[in-house]
Amino acid sequence: METQETECLRQEILEELGDDWTPEVFRPGTFGCHEALHMASVLMGAVDRDLLGHPAIAVKPEWFALAAQAHRALFRLYQEIGAAHLDGCGPSGAQETANAGQ
Repeated sequence: METQETECLRQEILEELGDDWTPEVFRPGTFGCHEALHMASVLMGAVDRDLLGHPAIAVKPEWFALAAQAHRALFRLYQEIGAAHLDGCGPSGAQETANAGQ
């Protein structure tokens, strides 16, 4: 997907979400961010286990390459969310800020 196409899709999704959600709930260091981290891990495992390990994929080099690309993209996403999430839990992060009022 091209950069402009990706941004258009992101904007469409944000528009569909409307005003029924609060961005702060999904900032790094929050449960919402942890949920995205978890889903990236689950999907990465599914691609690894259910696609890369599938005989129909393994015998077709072009399919295997696409599945491997999906796995690498999910791994990178997991790493980037994880790094931001851990930074968000630090001394000036969202989690500490959220807990300050308790």
